[in-house]
Parts: sequence; structure tokens; C-alpha cells
Amino acid sequence: MTFRLLSLSGLAATALMGLAAPAVAGGCTTSSCYRAPVSTCGGGSCYKLVTAPPVYDTVSESYVVRPERTFSKVIPAQYETVIEKVVVQPERRIARQIPAQYKTVSEKVLISPATRRWEVSRDAYGQTTGCWVDVPARYGYQQRTVEVSPASVDYDVVPAVYGERTRRVMVSASRVVHETVPAEYATRQRQVMVSPGSQYWAKGGY
Repeated sequence: MTFRLLSLSGLAATALMGLAAPAVAGGCTTSSCYRAPVSTCGGGSCYKLVTAPPVYDTVSESYVVRPERTFSKVIPAQYETVIEKVVVQPERRIARQIPAQYKTVSEKVLISPATRRWEVSRDAYGQTTGCWVDVPARYGYQQRTVEVSPASVDYDVVPAVYGERTRRVMVSASRVVHETVPAEYATRQRQVMVSPGSQYWAKGGY
């Protein structure tokens, strides 16, 4: 910015020397002619060099103190000990033979059927007589063994035997967690140029 102001000053000095050059007698070209120029202008033909300084203002701005960062953290697997019921001996079925059941019964049986036979005898007078005689049937009783229930197989159930055991189980698997730390900002003030300085020629008003 200083460079710009110096350039403007140089341009103004050059223009001033250009306007003042006709007033210098002899039209000299050496550098000593510009050290103390003699103004011969008067009235409305005179101008003066006006310098307007640059205008500054103070502004507030935010800037990043620390950028956003991301951290990765490994969370190990989680375990715990549990007690569980286990079968020590499974249920069993044992076969048991049931023998057949018998009993002795008595039953009436025919020994000889009823018949007729011819019998010859003498009566009270000594005479021989014959007649048919009915012989009834003859029955008797005999015993025998009969099966009441046949042989069979029955099963006795032996219940299972249970026990307890402890073991380590995984509750949650290991995982990676990403944590983001937001950026940190701060506010600072600085001066900025609102408008640059300038130089221009204005009528002197003498």
C-alpha cells in the first residue's frame, strides 16, 4: 500500500512539473530546476495538489485455532461367565419282561354219554324178563391251566441326570469407534483498507 501512495505522489509531482515547466524561463532540463519551482499562476488558472489519505477500519474475523480431528479407538470384546445346565446322563428306557399269567380252572366234562341197554333178569316168580334200561350220561370234573394274560415287555424310564457348568461367553465383539473432535475457532481483529488514498488537482481558488 505504501508503494501505491508513493507512485501516486510521483505521478502528481510529474504532472506538477509539467504544468510548471512553461513558467520556467529558458525551459531547463536539469534536475535542479524542480527543487524550488516558482509559481506564476494566478486566479482561476492555478491548481493545487490535494492528497486524500487511505481510510482504514477494524474488522473482526474468526480463524481456525485447531482443525477438526478424528480419533479411532478400539473397544475390546466383552466377556462374561455364565452358568448353564447340561445333561450328565441322558434319559434311558430299560426293558422289563413281564411273564404270562396262568391259573387253574375246573370244568365239567362228559365221561360217558347217556345210553340204553337191554337187561335180562328174573322176576319174583322166577321168570326171565328183559327190558330196556336208560343209562344216564356220566359227568366228571377236570382241572386245566389257562393263560390269563400273555407275556409282554414293559419299559422303566430312568430320568436324565443334569449338572451345571460355567463357561466364558462373548457378550459383545470388539469394534472400532471413531470420535470426531470439532475444530476450534477464535476471533481476532485486524485493520483493513476501506478505500485507498488518492491525489488529485483542484483549483487553487486564489
